[in-house]
Amino acid sequence: MVRRTEFETWINDYHDRIYATIFHIVGNEDDALDCTQDVFLKAYKKRSSFRGESSPYTWLRSIATHHALNFVTRNKTSGWNEYLDEQYAGDTEEDEKKVFRTEWLRHLTETERKVVELRIYEKRSFREVAEKLKTSENSAKVLYHKAIKKLQQVVK
Repeated sequence: MVRRTEFETWINDYHDRIYATIFHIVGNEDDALDCTQDVFLKAYKKRSSFRGESSPYTWLRSIATHHALNFVTRNKTSGWNEYLDEQYAGDTEEDEKKVFRTEWLRHLTETERKVVELRIYEKRSFREVAEKLKTSENSAKVLYHKAIKKLQQVVK
């Protein structure tokens, strides 16, 4: 069984990565924060079932993925982070969106901009993004999450 102090260490070590995983699925900051909290509560209650056959992160990520997918299914939400609303833009809005999108991207660092471009415009997987940027897959996910968070702040 995992002791409470050890579990608190897991929260400190893995919170941001679990949040990024959930955010990618639910596509909205508030829902991702709520789901992240639910995941850690669920994991804490079930900590006796952690057998140590995998890393704590793998176990938490599995719980997070299932929880987020169930959340999306229950709530029928769609992800803003993939710019799904762009598909429904009319011709008259298209030029405005291109100009505005350019302004959004100026608020990102060069690396964040590359991650967004590779992920959204070129539809690359996180593994491909990581290879292109010569970093780990998890780092690519975190960079993507941070970039999307910045973009959401700009859009507000």
